[in-house]
Amino acid sequence: MILNLYKPQKLSSFNFIHKVQKKLNIKKIGHCGTLDPLASGVMIVVTDRDTKRQKDITLNEKTYIAEILFGAYSKSLDFETEVNFNVIPPKIDFLKILEVCKLLLGDLTLPAPIFSAKWVMGTRLYDLAKKGENLENIPNVVSKIIELNVLEFRYFWNQGKMYPLLKIEIRCTSGTYIRSIAKHLGEILNVDSILFSLVRTKVGNFSINDSERLLLE
Repeated sequence: MILNLYKPQKLSSFNFIHKVQKKLNIKKIGHCGTLDPLASGVMIVVTDRDTKRQKDITLNEKTYIAEILFGAYSKSLDFETEVNFNVIPPKIDFLKILEVCKLLLGDLTLPAPIFSAKWVMGTRLYDLAKKGENLENIPNVVSKIIELNVLEFRYFWNQGKMYPLLKIEIRCTSGTYIRSIAKHLGEILNVDSILFSLVRTKVGNFSINDSERLLLE
């Protein structure tokens, strides 16, 4: 079977697949593209004979709706680890953001987030990060931003201060780390930035509108 499922927040891809396997009583199962624990959206699950198609489906383009928060920093580049807010929120011109977003189109080579499933010498990066290992040689990831649309620009209130929050839609190649893009966008603007929220809306022709939401234990 090929299943278009909705992965909720606060659940790793591994745990989600394990729960699906248990609920559907499936022996052989896999997924076509990891989603971070705090991300939600389309998770394509393959079972039994269709696990042979896992690689081909994984290589499909992905579409995300992401919110990027400026003026904040965390080791995981999102809210999975402790977030530190700048004492003074950055002032960012919206027209400047539109200009910078255009620069992201095309091929990108960015370091993988240290809290990610990227393999380094036989070990996942997040395992090394959680052990406090010295991560000097973070591997780069090559990807391509095919389309990027700015959806909204507003502010996030934290302790009486307003921090810029940008909402964008990104269509990209497989293997793209949206957290890395969030950080890169901030670096171009010379400010701290992290991923505020992330929803995967499409994997190839599989849409979130058709995703099935399972009641998992």
